[in-house]
Order: sequence, then C-alpha cells, then structure tokens
Amino acid sequence: MNSSPVEPADTFPDSPFVWRDLAWPDRQPVVKVEPMAEGAPTGEIIRVRVTPDRLLGIGLLGESCEEGGLWCSGFAHAELDDAGRPSFRTVPCPRKNRLTRGQQCPLCIHLDRFRPIHRAHQGAELTEAARAYIELPHWLYVATFPDGTSKVGTAHERSKITRVDQQAVARASYVALADDGLIVRHLEDHLTRTLRLTQVKRVASKVKAWSHPEDPRKIDDLHASAAEAARLSLEKLGEPGFRVTHEDWSPAESMLGAYEHLERPSDRPLYPHASWDGPELFRVSSGTGPFLTGTLVQDPGAGVHLLNMASLKNRASTAAEDDGSTNIQTSLF
Repeated sequence: MNSSPVEPADTFPDSPFVWRDLAWPDRQPVVKVEPMAEGAPTGEIIRVRVTPDRLLGIGLLGESCEEGGLWCSGFAHAELDDAGRPSFRTVPCPRKNRLTRGQQCPLCIHLDRFRPIHRAHQGAELTEAARAYIELPHWLYVATFPDGTSKVGTAHERSKITRVDQQAVARASYVALADDGLIVRHLEDHLTRTLRLTQVKRVASKVKAWSHPEDPRKIDDLHASAAEAARLSLEKLGEPGFRVTHEDWSPAESMLGAYEHLERPSDRPLYPHASWDGPELFRVSSGTGPFLTGTLVQDPGAGVHLLNMASLKNRASTAAEDDGSTNIQTSLF
C-alpha cells in the first residue's frame, strides 16, 4: 500500500498511541503508530525507525482506560495519479470505531477497495483504480517456514521483495511471473489444488515455527522439493499469460541476526515473548516479518526473545524507551 515520504522518527510519542504495524519499507524495520487525543485515534500516522540496539518497551492499555482496547484500522482507498498509475492509501476509520475482534469495523470493510482484489478472479467488483492495479504483472512464490511447512503466495510487481519480507519465511523462491493479478491467482489456486500448498500461514503458527525450527538442511531440502514441484505443475498447465521462473529470495541484511538462529537452532534458540502487559524493556537485535528479536534489558542472560509485534496490531499502547544513557544510532541494521 502507500508509504509516506516523511522521514521516520527516532522515538515513539510520549502519550498513548495505537500500534498499527511493523513494516519493512526499503527492507528496514519501521513501526507505524497513530497518536491518540481526547480518548481516540487522531488519524495521523507516525513512522518510527527501529535501529540496532535500540531499547523498546511496549505496554498495552487495558479496556478500563479511556483510550484502551482495539481500534479499527480504517480502509484502503484506490486512486489513479495523473499518469494513470494506480495506488492505495489508508484512510482512517471515519467513526473512530472500537473493535472487539478483527481489524476493521463493518463500515470500513464496506469501504475498503483492496479486499475485493483477493476475489477478483472469482468475479468480485473492482473500482477503476483497483482494476488497473491487478492488470499489472504479478509474481507467484513458494515459501517454506522454519517448521518445514510451505505455502504459495502472490506479490504485485512493485512489492515483489517486500511482500515476502513481511512473511517471516525461512526460504522462498519465485516460481512464475504472470501478466496480471487475475492470472496469478488462478495459478495460486491451481497449486493449492494439485499440490495442497496452503495460501495462509497464521502468525501463531509462525511463532511456533521460529521457536522450534527444523534442521536447516532439512528446510533446504523441503523447500527445494516444494518449489520444483510447483514449477513442474505450472509447466504442465500449458496455458498462456505467464512464464515459469527460477529465482530465490534472500533475507535483507537487517534480518540476518534473526536468521542466524535458524542456522544454529540448538545453540541459539528463540524464546517467544507472550505478554505485553509490562512494559518490559528489550534491546532489539534484528527481526523478520511481524517479529523483532531482542534480549531483556533486566536479564540479558535469559537468551534472545522472539517478539510477536503482530499481537499489538491496532491496540492502544504506550512506549518505554531509552532513558538517555544510550546514544540513538542513525544508521539502520
């Protein structure tokens, strides 16, 4: 979706905010938060860079607090620029609605112009801008996770790498390039039917996979087998509109610290961090997808923790950061 041209900040707001997302623009970790005022989100998104060794402590605000709880994420609006290029931007929830579950209120689900894209190949109605978006080339990839399971997924040509960066995969390969988004979703469904490759890997399952990974050699073998089976299945289709590709994804330099734990899982296990009731203060070391890795400042000898930042998504929070005794680094990982 859209990204703001404003340079990311180095610190979180001093007052309560809604944690919106951990993203990887330019393959660097950036947190998106929305400050709160008068007990509700303001509609302004602030991006905060995650630098190496930064101290990070996030605490959730309880339902009893005026600002506490889960808040609607808004909706995606599709538009065309003067040159006819499509893009999406996130619009804040018009009613600033609270939620009991999910990510969007009924109004924003109705207004969202990105959601129908997932059903476009099944005849879902699209706006002109959304249709222009799916008429551009799309990639088909096969990803394997640390537990050895594999999935098939798609990525717009403009988000070829960042889409996979967001998945917290162990290995990934691009197996086809389709002329448009309708064809790539047809190919995705084909691989699900013929190879039983799932299209979804839940965050909770990813946490378990990263904290209990398979041997790296076994992951390599399982991924190579899944990717090759996908290519063979696509070649047998004999249909126009795509070509089979042989290209591997590699983690960004900013993620390498997390991937070292997969190469030596017995020596360097990751311990899932289960609660944000704290805030406990962590020294961040790396990350991937919806996760950051870090050690407890209060007990650095307790090992490296896998911080599931997705569990904070759209929840009212506060931040505890560096007290000034540590210099903030300006270069990223």
